Amino acid sequence: MNKAIAKLIAALMALVLSVAMIVTITYAWMTLSSTPVVEGIQITIGGGNTILVAANLTETVDGVTYNYPGHFSDTLNFRLYDEYDYLNNLAPLSPVSTADGVYWFLPERYGILDNEVISGGAVAGQLKPITGFTMEYALEHANLEKDNTEASKGSYAYFDFWVVSPGTDYTLRVSKGDDNQGSYVLELMTPEQTEAGSYTLTLSGGSAQASARVGFLVNEDYVVDNTMYYYQNSYSFDSRYSRLRGSYQIPGGNMWYSSEYRFTIFEPNADYHPLLNDNSYYMTSPLGWNGTDVYEANISNRLSVQLTNSWITRTDSNHIAINEIFQAATIGKDIESVQDAKRIFYEDYLQRQFSPYVRRGSFIKKTTDLYNNASDNAKVSAETLNAMNKAGATDDVYIVKLQKDVPQRIRTFIWLEGQDIDCGDSIDISDLALSLELAGSN
Repeated sequence: MNKAIAKLIAALMALVLSVAMIVTITYAWMTLSSTPVVEGIQITIGGGNTILVAANLTETVDGVTYNYPGHFSDTLNFRLYDEYDYLNNLAPLSPVSTADGVYWFLPERYGILDNEVISGGAVAGQLKPITGFTMEYALEHANLEKDNTEASKGSYAYFDFWVVSPGTDYTLRVSKGDDNQGSYVLELMTPEQTEAGSYTLTLSGGSAQASARVGFLVNEDYVVDNTMYYYQNSYSFDSRYSRLRGSYQIPGGNMWYSSEYRFTIFEPNADYHPLLNDNSYYMTSPLGWNGTDVYEANISNRLSVQLTNSWITRTDSNHIAINEIFQAATIGKDIESVQDAKRIFYEDYLQRQFSPYVRRGSFIKKTTDLYNNASDNAKVSAETLNAMNKAGATDDVYIVKLQKDVPQRIRTFIWLEGQDIDCGDSIDISDLALSLELAGSN
């Protein structure tokens, strides 16, 4: 982008800065085998007071829940708000697919009693065609709690927050960021014990990071119920903000309708394909619903594509290698297992602040270039990809256009895209570090 940038740094599970998740890939789908841990949730703003953020606060009256912004500032610490406690109690995420953030598709597999298996046309455990998947649109599989057996059928997470631009109209995009923060998804390097008994970090060869997705659902309708009354009577009320935007479905509620909504998908590590050993880009085709049929959707106008992120494993004049920091952090420590090494390094020493040790991939400047250069098999070769214009953010895709002095509520989803080409049949366990930075341009 050539215009002035105001940074919005988000640290939360996937707006959530540096969150760790245990991922297990089975068949063509991935399943998180451990609860995502949300710690140190914080959003900070750069570039002056051009963009401000606030937590989503709620008040329930006569069974109706009203959502309004907390205190707007350039920093937001989610640990201070009870409304976000549920992020620390999530059930394991398991693959789903969505093209619009409204309709979600859960995988279905053949059982031993299915006619297709009995006739020999399929085997038990094999994924059914997408027409046989289960569709849900009432958030029934969102934010499931620990030990919820329904999570194995498909689950995803979401949270709400507010953004406002008090100075002028602004347009938000996902951004590469700088050396201090930025957007990325990476598998954590794994501690391994050497023959001498010490520990060292090794790179993971898994494909989990290639299948993670972050989506931003934005409804720009003005809130017309009694929300403003409760906002005006809250400690966080600011008289500059006389209107609010953004209403969303509640779990188990009626189908959510809006005069207009937008769902932007962020795809990190787009050219990272460890199972294929190929640095080309394969067009993502999440599942959508046209009212009668499920289909593989074209999301070219709502897709922000970032190239491969990587750990800095060699110290230079500007960066320190993460493996060297690991040695410094663990020397002389009483380490009895890999889990001890992980805790001492990632939790105690780094406190999940991974950004200084990550080399972030650039964004494809125009998503339309990807689609225009794709072959008949929806592939963009590595050579063509390398020749494309890169940038710190995608020019022709945005999350929302903020109206001056009008707080906008944004719903952010985190899921594992089952339609991703990197969901292979091998089994791989790894931790994922996710970070997100948003940028605003006037």
